Amino acid sequence: MYPPLSGSGGLINTLPHTLLKYMIDTWLFAVLCLIFLSICAVGRAIPGPTRDDQLVSVNTAITIGAGAGLALSISWGNLFLLDMVIVITAVCFAGTIAYSQALKGETL
Repeated sequence: MYPPLSGSGGLINTLPHTLLKYMIDTWLFAVLCLIFLSICAVGRAIPGPTRDDQLVSVNTAITIGAGAGLALSISWGNLFLLDMVIVITAVCFAGTIAYSQALKGETL
């Protein structure tokens, strides 16, 4: 009926509908890796030697978690999830700023 599409032969199938399937799997793998890195950053915050180190590692975990939320939003194709990630990230950053201002001048 129709002529074969370019890329339909060979070892790798590059048809658009199959590329989307593999791309979604790639985004989910990226989400899992970013979640693991965020957990590692939180694990570094718990025994941190100073409060400054703890705040830096918590901010790193928040940033990596926001990246994971972005990748998950792309994977699921859901913009509401992205909006929630933005709100949660803004609240977490505001909380870390308030925490650092409350402890200004104090040492461990």
